[in-house]
Amino acid sequence: MRKYLIILLFTGFLPGCHPGYRPTELKYSGYNIQRLSADSAVTAMLRPYAAEVSRKMRDTVGQIPVPIRKELPDGALGNFLADSYLAMARRKFDPSVQMAFLNNGGIRINQIPAGPVLRGTIYEVMPFDNEMVILSVSGAQLQAYLDFVAAEGGGGVAGLTMTISGKKATGVRVGGTPLDPNGTYVMANSDYTVFSGGFVGLKTLPVRRTGYLLRDATIDYCLDFRQRGIPVAVDTEKRIRNVQ
Repeated sequence: MRKYLIILLFTGFLPGCHPGYRPTELKYSGYNIQRLSADSAVTAMLRPYAAEVSRKMRDTVGQIPVPIRKELPDGALGNFLADSYLAMARRKFDPSVQMAFLNNGGIRINQIPAGPVLRGTIYEVMPFDNEMVILSVSGAQLQAYLDFVAAEGGGGVAGLTMTISGKKATGVRVGGTPLDPNGTYVMANSDYTVFSGGFVGLKTLPVRRTGYLLRDATIDYCLDFRQRGIPVAVDTEKRIRNVQ
């Protein structure tokens, strides 16, 4: 049995040309709420949906040849996810996308073991409904963003390499070519990173919203390898090096 507080506000009109409201009295009353029993009809209605979701989460979407781990400044797990974003961004939306990024804090399990990868595992890795967005940035804006990534300790990247030195991104190469401060680059990223993350330099730029969840990009990426009858490509080489 629980007791809930119900706040009652009695309002009056504020003087002036336009009516307004303000509290004039504050009281509470206690009401006892009995614990409700499960509704058998609702349970029966939901049971087949729950069974279907459970079945889908057990689907094998691909094979990982080696264990991949979450690490900083980068790790095979983060780079695998970034690779999936880059590949699917190019295939589904814009073949000119050059790079993709992953906020390391968005990875919610530390490792995917070698062997079959279940759909449910990808949901565990990325439980949030973060959407893929695509945007163009100048070389100077990209450098500022990479400096932010460096200051955060690194993260998953695809399409570029760099070194962290003094918490700054140095030696940046995009597709093997040194970053041009006056150039223009196309990136795939998370809507969370662009609109709500700690770096503000991307928030005012024109952004293409895809409506495509990053989690679905990774699943589709794995399924593509599965349909070809081969393991998922995993690159364990370091893309970010930290020399302090």
